[in-house]
Amino acid sequence: MNAGLLLILRILFLVALYAFLGLSLWVIWKSISGRTTQTAQEPIPPLGLSSTIMESNSAQIFITPKVTIGRSPECDFVLPHEMISARHGSFSFHHQQWWYEDLNSTNGSYLEDLRVEEPIVVKDGDVLFCGEVDINISIKPIS
Repeated sequence: MNAGLLLILRILFLVALYAFLGLSLWVIWKSISGRTTQTAQEPIPPLGLSSTIMESNSAQIFITPKVTIGRSPECDFVLPHEMISARHGSFSFHHQQWWYEDLNSTNGSYLEDLRVEEPIVVKDGDVLFCGEVDINISIKPIS
């Protein structure tokens, strides 16, 4: 094989390699940019939270994608109890599901009998225990 033919094959190989890399990056970019617009239009099923603390009932329905719970008045769902941390946990809606995450609370969070140590999917009818307070979760289907 002569040197000229070998040089042409090397150049063709490099052109094919760069075309493949460019096409791969373009497909990834289109996939990511298309997914962001799709999730922005994703309807959020209403999240209902209810709890009873010292004979006082509190219940709220949320349609925002992020809901914080805790003792602080800055939280979305305020639980005025000494066993609840100021920012105890948060609910977030993504991947078409509601998730709960404990925010390093002092007394922890339990979903049914399972200690929440990492984000976990919650469903309609679940009961979340934060310290000595139980929170009933209801998720309304989108009509």
